[in-house]
Amino acid sequence: MLRKIALLSTLLCACEPYTSPAPNIVSIEPEEVVSGETATISLKLDAPLPVKVDYGERTATVVTPILRIGGQAVPLTHVEQDGTLQATLPGSLSAGLQDVRLELGDGSGSISEQGLTVLPLPPAMEPWNADGGPMDPGEGRHLLVTAVRIDPIPDQISDVPFSITLRAEGPEAALFEGQVQLSTNKGHLRPNLSNAFSKGLRQEQVVLDKPGGNVVLTVRVGSTLVARSNPFKVSPK
Repeated sequence: MLRKIALLSTLLCACEPYTSPAPNIVSIEPEEVVSGETATISLKLDAPLPVKVDYGERTATVVTPILRIGGQAVPLTHVEQDGTLQATLPGSLSAGLQDVRLELGDGSGSISEQGLTVLPLPPAMEPWNADGGPMDPGEGRHLLVTAVRIDPIPDQISDVPFSITLRAEGPEAALFEGQVQLSTNKGHLRPNLSNAFSKGLRQEQVVLDKPGGNVVLTVRVGSTLVARSNPFKVSPK
C-alpha cells in the first residue's frame, strides 16, 4: 500500500508544471555607461535560462526574464538559451551605482548589487572670450578643439596603476585646459574624471580592476568629442 501511495504521489507531481531554478548574473559588459546616452550591455548567466515544463500539455517553454536596472524595466533585445542576454539601456538612467536585477514570473530571480555604474554627463568644453581667456558657461565661444587623442596603450596588469597620454587636437588645442571623462568597456577604470590639461596635454595615471582581452578606454568631452584607445590586454595581478 505504501508503495502504491508513493507511486501515485510521483505521478501527480509529474503532471504539475515545473520551472527550473533561476540562474545568477555572472558578468556585465560594459560595467560603465554614461548618463544621457543609449548603450548596449551584455549579461552572462551561470546557467541556461529557466524552462517551464508542462507535462500535461507536453510543452517546454524558455522563461524570458524581466531586466530591471535601478528599478527601471529595460527591454531585452537578444536572448540565448545558454544564458547570454543583451539589452539596450535608455539614456534616462540616473548617474550612480545601480542594481541589476533579473525577475521571473514566479517571483524568483537574481540580482547583481551595484553591478552597473552610470557615469554623469561628461564635462563640457569651457567657453572662451575673444582674448583667449575662460568665461562663465553660456558666454563666449568654444575653443576650436576638434578631437582628443589617446596615445597607444601597451598591455597592462589589473590593479596596477599605469599612465596614459591624452592630447587635444585642433587649431586651438594648446589652449585647452579642461577635464575629460574616462571609462572602459571591461571592469572599472579609476579615475573616471581626469585632472586638468595643460597646453592641450594630459598624462593621467589610471588603474583597471579586471583582467581581460580587447580592453578599450573611452574619452569624452561634452556630447560631441569621443575618442577610443587601441585594444589591449589586461593580465591578472
